[in-house]
Amino acid sequence: MFDLSQLVVLVTGSSRGIGLATGKALLDAGARVVFTSERPVSDCPEVMHYLQDPNARYFQTDVSQTELAKRLVQNAWQVWGQLDVVINNVGTFREPSFLELTEENFQWLFRLNVWTAIAVTQEFVRLNRNANRGGRILFTTSLNGSRSEPAHTLYDATKGAINALTRQLAVELAPWGFSTAAVAPGLVETPLTDFGLRSDPVARNTILQQIPLGKIASPEEIASWFVFLASPASKYATGIVIPVDGGLDAQQMPQRPITEFEKEREKNRTASEK
Repeated sequence: MFDLSQLVVLVTGSSRGIGLATGKALLDAGARVVFTSERPVSDCPEVMHYLQDPNARYFQTDVSQTELAKRLVQNAWQVWGQLDVVINNVGTFREPSFLELTEENFQWLFRLNVWTAIAVTQEFVRLNRNANRGGRILFTTSLNGSRSEPAHTLYDATKGAINALTRQLAVELAPWGFSTAAVAPGLVETPLTDFGLRSDPVARNTILQQIPLGKIASPEEIASWFVFLASPASKYATGIVIPVDGGLDAQQMPQRPITEFEKEREKNRTASEK
């Protein structure tokens, strides 16, 4: 049920961070993997290392361009004559404050974070339908799709859209043999999400105190979920969004200190029970 040796998987945005870790984890699980990003492979030393594996390929593509996104899927299919799983991972956050937002900001971020996933998935579905096959469609979303964060107006909106897309495509494409799922990380230790946390221990500790498990996730801890969701072991699950967030979504508010009054009350309660 966890054997991926028969699968070919395309991972968009896979030259670093979660995408890169996911590609590696898939290779380790036996899958044939197509890495891709807009960067030339010479600028991606980690990817070049993985390309020593005969089950790995890399295509430099700007998936924000619709025709290039479609061609990427076609090229990935042609390498091994099939494409079983697509992981729509590419995305970013880059926006000014709310009152400074422009239509151009909106169009740029929604094109990258949402439209690319639609364009890639459309071609994936077309190719597999033409071959009388189904497939698995996975997405990298974010806890921000359901739990908001200051200064992330457009980013949060795009991830909310990906959550909705995950559910809607599960319903629309099920009759053709396709299923969907999304992984919604909390804070992950990547170049994109650093924003000074490595060099500012006070700010970092403030963040850690708000995560019940007390740590920021590694990309590998997110990647393992994509391996599971790509595998036959998860085939009955569709339309699901899975938070992988160290417990952030489980709590009502950031952790608060236990007051001295509460400690004394508990001490008295315990003493009275003895």
